[in-house]
Amino acid sequence: PSFVPVGVAYTMLGASATSVLCASLNKALSQPQWTWSFNVVALTSILRMKPLEAVAETPATDVAATSLSNSVGVMDFVASPLVGISQIFVVDSALTGAGIIGSIGMYSPKLGVHALGGSTLGCLVGLLFGADTSDVIYGLWGYNSALASMAVGTFFVHSREAIALSAGSAAASAALFGALQPVFGSLGAPCLTLPFCAVTSACYLLDGQVPGLRLAKEPHSPEKNA
Repeated sequence: PSFVPVGVAYTMLGASATSVLCASLNKALSQPQWTWSFNVVALTSILRMKPLEAVAETPATDVAATSLSNSVGVMDFVASPLVGISQIFVVDSALTGAGIIGSIGMYSPKLGVHALGGSTLGCLVGLLFGADTSDVIYGLWGYNSALASMAVGTFFVHSREAIALSAGSAAASAALFGALQPVFGSLGAPCLTLPFCAVTSACYLLDGQVPGLRLAKEPHSPEKNA
């Protein structure tokens, strides 16, 4: 299609801008950058294009709503944490999520548990909050929580307190996603990974503030952090 070259050009421009912003934030922040640069650059474009605005304006028929309700089964909810993992890369696939978990597990089995556990907690929070069923089974409530749990597992020394923080960060990220989603949705855009960035930044500040919570000197994985 004719728009493909333009899209590729915009992507390359955004990637370049992200690199520049990363370099600036690296000097300004006293903690890891997480995905702040990605959010700033991506939202600058997305808020202008408003991709979700067109979806919201599309009328949903009773037939379509009934079809979705009938097609949702228990296995869809069981698979939702894996779909949430895949949504980190904007993919809607439990199989892809399983592959990602397997790859993380090869690097660090415990980090894989953090990822899957975080996504699972995020999906459960979505259900408890009465979120739209489709949002839960499509993994939208899971990816921020998975990222937050993995960040805690990567940067903190493994302990019972770190595990509790991992679970808490997952729940908090999901709750913040639930708060930001309608706000950004009204602007025709997703909130991307802003919940993950905000919650993980707060978690990072807990170093030494809570007994048992300590940042690793050389962050690597739960198995090797000391």
